[in-house]
Amino acid sequence: MTDHRRQAAGFTLVELMIALVLGLIVIGGSLALFLSQRVTSRMSGQMVDIQAEGRIALDAMARDLRSAGDFGCWPVSNPIDGRLNEMVFDVYKGGIRGFDSGSAVQAATASRNLYGLADVKAASPDDSSVVMLTGIAGSLTSTATDMTSEHDDLVVKAPVQDFKANDVAVVTDCVNWVKFQVTDVTAGSAADTVNLAHDGHTSTAWGGGNQFSALGASFRKDSTVGRLDSVWWFIGTVGQKKGLYRFSPRDGTPILVSDKILGMQVVYDVDSNADGVADLLGKKASQVTDWTQVRSASVQMLLRSSATVSGGGATTVTSFAGVTVPSDNHVYMPLQMAVALRNQ
Repeated sequence: MTDHRRQAAGFTLVELMIALVLGLIVIGGSLALFLSQRVTSRMSGQMVDIQAEGRIALDAMARDLRSAGDFGCWPVSNPIDGRLNEMVFDVYKGGIRGFDSGSAVQAATASRNLYGLADVKAASPDDSSVVMLTGIAGSLTSTATDMTSEHDDLVVKAPVQDFKANDVAVVTDCVNWVKFQVTDVTAGSAADTVNLAHDGHTSTAWGGGNQFSALGASFRKDSTVGRLDSVWWFIGTVGQKKGLYRFSPRDGTPILVSDKILGMQVVYDVDSNADGVADLLGKKASQVTDWTQVRSASVQMLLRSSATVSGGGATTVTSFAGVTVPSDNHVYMPLQMAVALRNQ
């Protein structure tokens, strides 16, 4: 065969097969890389999603923890108590109360000092930790005028969060301090003011009503007024939705904070010798004997993605926050924070 005919002969079958095999190898490698990057991208997206939601939940819980135990100017030189028919929001019991599990909540007996206990039981808390935080809720306001009599309505500057009948409130001028139940709320004669009545009555509402209409002292203008409440944090099921809930009995309905939080565990640092420094660290709720001695709380949360990541391996922990992590291709992420209780 002449040279020019040999040059125009094309590829042999062997050469074509080799080229095909090499092409398949290149395509296969590219496909594997694409699929790997797709899994990594989906996993990263799920991790960003649950991390953002976890941070929001931790920040919200941290705000409540830092506010726990805020009862205004307490202690003061003249705490006037005994206005209410029932002992509620007892400052001597501190602003925090914890349970190691939902089972411990279910076993707890009814108590007015555990405001909202029945509602939390009904929400079927799982065996993660449960925390109740008590103190002044929302923003503080102040009296707009002097009281001329202990029986006078409190005329207060319109607060950011409105008062309503049956709220338990506190008023203090940092000399006198008293809790009372609001029996009526009306618009004040001056702009941006409201009148808080505190008539003596018996009520089945929280607080049980006031023994007297008199507050025990006539408070002057610019005295501090706040609404007292308890807030629960728990993982439970409300309706058909399971997740982390924040519940104010005053508002009446648990609010779903996140359905991506699978477990929560809270432990406490305790100052048992009253020297201002926590000496008992990482104690379970069942090991705390005096909740006024709690100085900080450490919160662990285990988050789970809504979607699975097929073939992703999708877990970086085997156990966290009291939960064993299953191998189900969801993305799991542990988050943890420690919060000092500034009011205890």
